[in-house]
Amino acid sequence: ISECCPEAELDARVDALAQYVAAVPKNQLAMSKMVVNNAIDLQGLPQSQMLATIFDGIARHSPEGVAFKKRSEEVGFHVAVKERDSGKPIFPEAAKKFHRFEDSARRKSNL
Repeated sequence: ISECCPEAELDARVDALAQYVAAVPKNQLAMSKMVVNNAIDLQGLPQSQMLATIFDGIARHSPEGVAFKKRSEEVGFHVAVKERDSGKPIFPEAAKKFHRFEDSARRKSNL
């Protein structure tokens, strides 16, 4: 938010701001946009978006993700989300399909 104004003045204020931006030379707007985009890139946004996409795909295909999809189909998405976000254990049978790394290491050391 760059400023506030009464609702009655909003259209006029938006028009004035649009005219101001339109009056700035295009090359200056482009350079300013490059600076802002570079700052965002340096903060790691593109990498975060890439990881979020990868992790989303992994989560959807995990036993818990598959169980959530099935539950959503049974009771509807909103109910399934409320159950998921309730803080109570959900889909404990799905989680048992995964074994933790420590369990694998322990089994290997016992061989």
